[in-house]
Amino acid sequence: MNKISNYQLFAITFIFQLGTTIIFGFGSSAGRDAWIGELISCGLGVFIILIYIALMKLHPGLTLVQWFPVQFGRWIGTPISFLYPLMLIYVAGRIIADVRDMVSTALLSDTPLILTAGLFAIIIAYCVYGGIESVSRLGEIFLPIVLILFLLEVILLFGSDVLHLDYLQPSLEKGWMPIQKAVFPAGITQSFGETLVFAMFWPQTKHPEKVMRITLLATLLSGIMITCFDVLAIMAFGNLFPGFLYPLYTLLSVISVGEFIENLQMFGVLYFLMTALLKCVVLLLAAITGIQQITKMNNYRVLVLPACAIALILGLTMSKNIAEHIYRHHFEILVPYIWVPMLLVLPGFLLAVTLLRRMKM
Repeated sequence: MNKISNYQLFAITFIFQLGTTIIFGFGSSAGRDAWIGELISCGLGVFIILIYIALMKLHPGLTLVQWFPVQFGRWIGTPISFLYPLMLIYVAGRIIADVRDMVSTALLSDTPLILTAGLFAIIIAYCVYGGIESVSRLGEIFLPIVLILFLLEVILLFGSDVLHLDYLQPSLEKGWMPIQKAVFPAGITQSFGETLVFAMFWPQTKHPEKVMRITLLATLLSGIMITCFDVLAIMAFGNLFPGFLYPLYTLLSVISVGEFIENLQMFGVLYFLMTALLKCVVLLLAAITGIQQITKMNNYRVLVLPACAIALILGLTMSKNIAEHIYRHHFEILVPYIWVPMLLVLPGFLLAVTLLRRMKM
């Protein structure tokens, strides 16, 4: 089995953490202080990821779904482990719904949703079928493209004379409460808490001892990049920033250099499709690998089509419109009732149990 190189691990972790945040923006509820919330979320996210890496080091050679049976026994640990593949398939379905809504709202309004989402699901299935090697190579290809597009966008925005530094002031106009709501729990679970999925792949890296350094570097850089996007959007739109559904996509529409380079929303679409594709592939590959390890199956590939089909059905049916998808299903259901217990509570409890058992030995 091919191992994941250091560069590949950095690339897929970095792009995974950008995910759909790259187009939706971060913490718009905090208004012009959204960038402060992102920096705080990134700092807390580093702490959470350190918990995940501590669990990896306490269970050398084991994946996420193997940690719980080791500590809690087969009858308790296995059902808990099985919750993670189910969660990952559900989140993959949410990303398909994100793509469905983004493309239908911003690009192809008359195209049937089943066509857009179905084509995206087929591409996902093809990538997942290739295994972690294909995913790693995908990250290698996407990383320089994402970084080049980001640099081009920054240069063009400054060249368009649409950024106003004074829009960032005054800071903390409404106090810390809006920032606190943006940070916890949504801010630290989105992207940073989701990094737990890589516990399914860390044992397959060439240098497991470097996983912590690489993952933390990717986390810091993704946090900085998302912060920069928020700062740029606030400098361009000011108080209007919270009102945009796709602030980073809308940001590209204000670029105008010499009345020649303008309306570059396709940059935003490229961002979104690349990061969403890689994130969805990682989620589904981790899910079916987890099911294979729990059930002792010989080959995970027989699960690729069923898992992608379930994610596609979820993506088409979980919400009637984008407002329900984001504000109802994400903030009121997914974050408090799925992500908080699965990404924060259970890993923290598992670490405490593992350390207590080690102390008694």
